[in-house]
Amino acid sequence: MVVVIVYSEQFKSNAKSLRDAVKNKWPDAGVNLMGTFGNLMGTFGKSNDFSKYQIQLGRDIIYISESVIDNGTAIDLIEERV
Repeated sequence: MVVVIVYSEQFKSNAKSLRDAVKNKWPDAGVNLMGTFGNLMGTFGKSNDFSKYQIQLGRDIIYISESVIDNGTAIDLIEERV
């Protein structure tokens, strides 16, 4: 099983915490962290407000939002798909 966590800079600690929680639950799981950094060019110019938190199981996106969820809920979502 491979879990991919895509996160914006402000969610880095949340992503690392979830990585640890997944490894505790499934020691043989692979967990890839992918940080997304930089600015977005919007209608009004550059913005530092880009936020994203996404959890994938393989290629399947199981959670995507502009906010994080707690590790327990994320583990439950992963467990439903395993």
